[in-house]
Amino acid sequence: LSEQSPDWGTHSKLFSTKTKGLRHTVPKNFPYFNLEWDTDGLVQVIESDSFPKDFGLDTIAGMIGVDPVSFNKFGKREAPDKDRAVAREFGILW
Repeated sequence: LSEQSPDWGTHSKLFSTKTKGLRHTVPKNFPYFNLEWDTDGLVQVIESDSFPKDFGLDTIAGMIGVDPVSFNKFGKREAPDKDRAVAREFGILW
């Protein structure tokens, strides 16, 4: 996010959602990209119309080594055992 943020607008600061939550961190009707995990989260306000709609999907697909186009297809799922193996391998790498 910090590497890409200058492309999305002039405000490159990431905001934590830990204390106020997402709803009270981003003003109403502002576009944003949000990452959350167990106890915290980060949000980046998006000011550019050129922000890629599939940014999050493409990033996750790239992290696990899957083609983003096939990763997003509904109904065409890998076997559950293969999904588990990919998840385990991802956990080891990261």
